[in-house]
Amino acid sequence: MNLTKILIVGAVNNYCLETSYAFAAQSLKFEVLRFDPNKEIAKHLRLGKVGRLIQDFFQPEVWMKKMNRELIVKVKETKPDIILLTGGSKILYGTLVTIKVIHPKVKLVWVWPDTPANLNSNNFSYARILDLSATYSYSTIDTFRSLGFNNVQWVALAGDPSLHWMQALPETRFNRDISFVGMWRPEREKALKVICQKFGRMNIEIYGKYWKRNCKDDLLLSKWKGEGVFAKDLANYFNSTRVNLNIIDDTNFPAANMRFFEIPTAGGLQVCSTCPEFQTEFIEKKEILYFENDDQLVDAINWVINHPNEAEQIRVAGQQKISLRHTYRSRLEEILRLIN
Repeated sequence: MNLTKILIVGAVNNYCLETSYAFAAQSLKFEVLRFDPNKEIAKHLRLGKVGRLIQDFFQPEVWMKKMNRELIVKVKETKPDIILLTGGSKILYGTLVTIKVIHPKVKLVWVWPDTPANLNSNNFSYARILDLSATYSYSTIDTFRSLGFNNVQWVALAGDPSLHWMQALPETRFNRDISFVGMWRPEREKALKVICQKFGRMNIEIYGKYWKRNCKDDLLLSKWKGEGVFAKDLANYFNSTRVNLNIIDDTNFPAANMRFFEIPTAGGLQVCSTCPEFQTEFIEKKEILYFENDDQLVDAINWVINHPNEAEQIRVAGQQKISLRHTYRSRLEEILRLIN
């Protein structure tokens, strides 16, 4: 089957998953179309900031239906070969049914990049009409199948060289010793308290949402630098940090999160909480370091400090593993194989 045009439905900005898939599709010579549900809804908003708050928290049905109609019209006009939905909770079941009626040959691909805890009833409504249900976690396949999702396959997250690729730095070039980039979670606060207690004289930084609101530890708050860094700034941050912590959210276990791939793509060294789905692929002290408890976390950081040459080799090897097998181009190629 000769597929040449793809419509990606989801966020449109410079650093989101949808943009990474768009770059991958362009590299495979696809014509890439984009449709951002939130931006389409915003066209119908009234009442300024009040209207935006209503959209965020209540999502009035009339605005949702107007946006869904715009998607149907776009498909009718452009006739894409593939529609790739990411998350897709704002897209209605009736919309996808109508699209299949208007354009029967289109392949509907749903990419789920998140913990099942964030699924909603709208996702379930169109489970059987999909041509491919691509889950980021291998461990969720049987559950998704039992819920009626069609053609459930494991398509993990990946690295995006077009956004995050940077040459791995030698040991003498780092701007900080230890960093964590990610929103506040109690398990993350606990681990970072240990870091501050054991390595308090080092340069430690934290970026992410909700730390200022939820963290009560003054020492940790003194390390907090802001809500986030993105795109090339994020890549530069990982690249210029000696130890990049990845404390995977408990609700993402046992899968790999986005950070798992972003850090090595940028040439950074990753010290990651245990990640069973990828621990036979990214190997301990070859492409990554893992920890399962506080003692192992401290040991991993001490090992990096005491083995600078080996640490540099890990940075290079992790980046090579990404480029060979774990880019969004390779993920999109897998999706094409699965729907063909």
